[in-house]
Amino acid sequence: MGAFHYHIIYGLINFAILAAGLYFIGRKLIPKLFGGNRQKIQDSLDAADQAVVNARTIRERIEAANTRGTEECAEILRNAETTAGAEKQRAEEADRHTADSLKADTEKEIQYQTRTARRALTRTALMDITARAASLMGQPQYQKARENLTETLIQRAEKELVITRGELNAYRERKGDVPVELRSAEPLQPEQVSRIRNAVLRALRDAGETPKEEEISVTEITDESLIGGTYLRVGDTVYDRTLKSMLERASEEVSILEHDDEEMVQALKEELRKVSNGADIYQTGTVSSVSDGICRITGVSDAMAGELIEFNRDLRGMVMDLEKDNIGVVLLGDYTDLQEGDKVRRSGRIIEVPVGEDLIGRVVDSLGNPIDGAGEIHTTETRPIESPAPGVIARRPVSVPMQTGIKAIDALIPIGRGQRELIIGDRQTGKTAIALDAIINQKGKDMICIYVAIGQKESTVAGCVQKLREHDAMDYTIVVCASASESAPMLYIAPYAGAAMGEYFMHKGKDVLIVYDDLSKQAVAYREISLLLHRPPGREAYPGDVFYLHSRLLERAARLGEEYGGGSMTALPIIETQAGDISAYIPTNVISITDGQIFLETDLFNSGVRPAVNVGLSVSRVGGSAQLGAMKQVAGRLRMDLAQYRELAAFSQFGSDLDKATRATLHRGDRMTELLKQGQYAPMEAADQVISIYAVNEGFADGIELKQIPSYEKGLIPWVNGRWPELHARINSGKKLDDDELKKLKALIASYTENFQT
Repeated sequence: MGAFHYHIIYGLINFAILAAGLYFIGRKLIPKLFGGNRQKIQDSLDAADQAVVNARTIRERIEAANTRGTEECAEILRNAETTAGAEKQRAEEADRHTADSLKADTEKEIQYQTRTARRALTRTALMDITARAASLMGQPQYQKARENLTETLIQRAEKELVITRGELNAYRERKGDVPVELRSAEPLQPEQVSRIRNAVLRALRDAGETPKEEEISVTEITDESLIGGTYLRVGDTVYDRTLKSMLERASEEVSILEHDDEEMVQALKEELRKVSNGADIYQTGTVSSVSDGICRITGVSDAMAGELIEFNRDLRGMVMDLEKDNIGVVLLGDYTDLQEGDKVRRSGRIIEVPVGEDLIGRVVDSLGNPIDGAGEIHTTETRPIESPAPGVIARRPVSVPMQTGIKAIDALIPIGRGQRELIIGDRQTGKTAIALDAIINQKGKDMICIYVAIGQKESTVAGCVQKLREHDAMDYTIVVCASASESAPMLYIAPYAGAAMGEYFMHKGKDVLIVYDDLSKQAVAYREISLLLHRPPGREAYPGDVFYLHSRLLERAARLGEEYGGGSMTALPIIETQAGDISAYIPTNVISITDGQIFLETDLFNSGVRPAVNVGLSVSRVGGSAQLGAMKQVAGRLRMDLAQYRELAAFSQFGSDLDKATRATLHRGDRMTELLKQGQYAPMEAADQVISIYAVNEGFADGIELKQIPSYEKGLIPWVNGRWPELHARINSGKKLDDDELKKLKALIASYTENFQT
């Protein structure tokens, strides 16, 4: 029992010890061993639950984003469809406009060719008719009618023959010799010759002379080509009542008109009836020399300065020089067939050009003849190329803005309707670009524009016309072109012709903008004419009257009072300087005539500042009187700020130690200079200019990088216009913005600037 019981007791003890150990391990060690893992598992389960929640949230966000993206895509698609539709509509309208223009041009060309062919046939038919009439009237049964022509001429000479002042002076210089020439188809009777002599004696006595009968030397010539009637010449004056002259005059009048064949004979009868009632009275002269577009004429001693002289059917001239025994005439056209000894004829009227609505959209030469290949121009009115400028009483103050669409000009150098503002600068500094932008900006503003190109290449003018067509500016523009290949007289009269065309509309109550591009070349042409006419040159090898040349042209620009028509003509003359020398003769002349100047600087142009307006040397003497109230409000101190900036910029390049105020001035000046840069053919509305200038002037763009200023402005304008669409009409009304409106504008700009920066 002892050993057996010992083993049993020993086994029970071991079992108890084992059970106690297992209990200890289960109660103490296992929790310690697996408690950390359980926490980790719990944490993992919690993290998994949170991940599920996050995933659900992300899914909801993705679904919301997909919904928004779908809506935005739909909006983008709708906008794209709208834009595409609008572009398609514009393209279709442009195609229709182009097709209509081509159709109109084609119809004009067809009409022109038809008229040309008809007139050629008309002239041929008229030549045949007049030849038949001449043959018929030369028959014996019409002898009495031919004699009546001569008798009528003698009777008119007895009553109406007048000795002109020029002929009287010639009579006194010749000491009593009065040459009289009688031409007739048949020999005259002695009694008829005596009556002519007595008529001349009577005219001399009426002029205060006491002639003797033997002083009247009559030369009789029989010329069967006259058909019938008599041709009388006393001094330079011709009294022509011959059948040949009547038929030629009638034929010329009829050939100008458009007639069908069956109407031609009737029209010729009517013209013959008109001319048969009186003699053709005119003064004649003889070409004594011709060279280089200038001819000297003896006779026509009563010709007026600026009078039109007729050489043949196509060639005309203008009297420029009045000497004691001859006159100097500049030739306006091809004079290769003109020779010494050719006869000329006074027209009795100052040189004139056609004017009227039909000229709009056309390119013409200095005489108003079309050179654009679009057919003839049918106008019923003409105006002398030179006419007196409106007087002081007829003028109104210049107070209505003439917007150019160029920020640097409309803000700093405002131009008013009726003003004369000079554009001056060296070659290739953007003078013509400013003028063309000003013309393009007049679209929809009820203003007629006239662009006078003087001495330019035809290809250059064609390029300008093409640009005007692309921007639909030719719908209200007339282009007068006197190219470099034309003679000096054509270059000289071109600006006067353009002014005459503009005056027609001005006196009709319309507003006109006329550009003279450029008057430097006109002065050179005038110098050439003067030297060929042997006039003494004045200061700096220019004629002394070049000041009068430009002043009588530019003074015609004005704003008329209501009782005088109420229209206006704004002149933008262009002058080219040499190396920026505005103190030369021609520039100082024109500066003293005009109401201010826009000076374009070469260094600014080359540095990328375009338009290269020099603020210090540019000025408008009309000033704020011709500026919108809102523009005057926001740009009032702009000129002074820019001038200060330019001065500090020039000074600061010599040192780097600048105070805070100077750096701030330079910082803002850089941004304002960048803002005033503007591309060509991109004029801006006045309201848009006010918005952008106000934003930079008030410091909103100070935090914008310099290279970002164009993008800033590009986004600012539609931002403000979209949220305040009434602002344009408010600014264009001409009144200043009140405090509340300025606050609203400032808030909109601040909101945009904040979004732009973020």
